[in-house]
Amino acid sequence: MNTKASDIFSIFQPAGVLESLDGDSLIKQISPVETGKSGSLVFIDNKKFLSYITENKPSAVVTNKDLIEEVRAVGIEAIFLASNVGVAHAVLKQKYADRNLFQSEWGNHHPSAIIHDSTKIPASCMIGPNVVIGENVSFGERCVIQAGVVIESNAKLGDDCIIYSNSVIGYNCILGNRVFIKTGTVIGSEGFGFAQGADKRYHRIPQTGYVVLEDDVHVGANCCIDRAAYSETRVKRGTKFDNLCHVAHNVEIGEDCALTAGFIVAGSTKIGNRVITSGQCGILDHLTIADDVVLLMRPGVSNDVKESGLYAGTPLQPFGEYTKSLAVYRKLPDLRGRVSTLEKSLDALKSSTKS
Repeated sequence: MNTKASDIFSIFQPAGVLESLDGDSLIKQISPVETGKSGSLVFIDNKKFLSYITENKPSAVVTNKDLIEEVRAVGIEAIFLASNVGVAHAVLKQKYADRNLFQSEWGNHHPSAIIHDSTKIPASCMIGPNVVIGENVSFGERCVIQAGVVIESNAKLGDDCIIYSNSVIGYNCILGNRVFIKTGTVIGSEGFGFAQGADKRYHRIPQTGYVVLEDDVHVGANCCIDRAAYSETRVKRGTKFDNLCHVAHNVEIGEDCALTAGFIVAGSTKIGNRVITSGQCGILDHLTIADDVVLLMRPGVSNDVKESGLYAGTPLQPFGEYTKSLAVYRKLPDLRGRVSTLEKSLDALKSSTKS
């Protein structure tokens, strides 16, 4: 890395990522706060980490206004102030400590790749071993296509797309700029569309639509996003998927959602902007989820969610109601015992009255 703190500040202060810099130092690497020593830049936004920088004395610290005086007291050479330490961590590590996918052991274009003559690959793109790219695929600049990827005919990729190994981009699907597709994911798999006859046999309904992933969408490993029956399945700008997620046909997902592992949504549901889900969230078909909804505790969504807020459980409840229900649930064995005792007392009372 070998970069001065003042040089980092000159790059990121105009963008608002960093607000001020006290002192200066030479930074050789970005390190975790627990082990960062001389030459390291670390990030701290919690008081419990102060003991690490006191012991290890890293060369630079990024912190917030609540901790800056305590960090100064440690005697760190260079101290950055950031309004959001997490964002500063993300942006600085992207620039100085991310994996460089353009440093490939295979060179820019592996000879084993099979590319249709009608598809033109910009010189700025990287194509790994055993890649298969179909007819009339459109590429932006600086895309990385890793080993074993299949991109089918008429797909479109914007600038700076990263497609990790053994993923599939289906025919006619559209990726915006800076889209990340992690290992083993399928974009444009066929939607689950079948009609059942009187004989109880199923008849396949061809799914001939496509998938649109807007700018800055990230899709984790081993996910499936199905193509629509006729029009499109769309994921809007900035949404992030964890691993092992499934999006059914004709679904629309809004901007800046964070959808964690095990997220499953059935067909034709519309999810608003900035929706957050915890693990193993299931959402039924043809529903509407409002903006700024947070779904927690293995949520099972079977009805529209019309207002923003926190919801939890199955059946889904507002979070306050869920916690009250959970408190009652935990007391059920005791309540059952008390009811049993009361029933016995009542039976005894009835018997004595009859006699």
